[in-house]
Amino acid sequence: MILALPRGARIEDFANGCRSAALDFINRVSADKAVLADWLRGAYATHVVAVSAMRTRRIDSSGVMPGALSKLLTHSRLEVLSALELARDPIEGVAFGYSALASGFLYRARDAEGREGWVPVAQPRMRLTDRVLSLVAADHLLRSHDYEMAMFECTRCEMLVFDAERVDGRVCAAHASDVRELVKGASRRAIAG
Repeated sequence: MILALPRGARIEDFANGCRSAALDFINRVSADKAVLADWLRGAYATHVVAVSAMRTRRIDSSGVMPGALSKLLTHSRLEVLSALELARDPIEGVAFGYSALASGFLYRARDAEGREGWVPVAQPRMRLTDRVLSLVAADHLLRSHDYEMAMFECTRCEMLVFDAERVDGRVCAAHASDVRELVKGASRRAIAG
């Protein structure tokens, strides 16, 4: 089955949205229940296709064990980061892609211009990790080279970013203004002259 994206939607733009939503989870979602709910209803929901109506009843947070959300998010983030490390490797990245396809959490899609790609599928009772990895896989299957050559963790803010121009320096655009980062190995005194 191949899903047709709405008229005007492009596969590349959809993949960009999936990447952005996955990075948003990794870089922003914390142990705050409201932030997680915001991500699930916003960035995540915008980039997935729901296969069936979600039938979940509201759970009173008083029944949730203290620290359970924090453990869930920590575990999910670690699993996603491990999968991203695999995706960076040219050989292991292929295995990551096949695993994602075998999971059933992706559907093939085509835009109005005939370009093909993948869309994540939201299924009832999916693990949080699988929700994030489906976003990563939809992007990775279209642009695996970016994962191999442009993805890094900023040494300053520890945010995961894609930036081929800054990958060697390992400093994101927000921290690239520091002169020491612009000239590798140079001290501030040597640059000031």
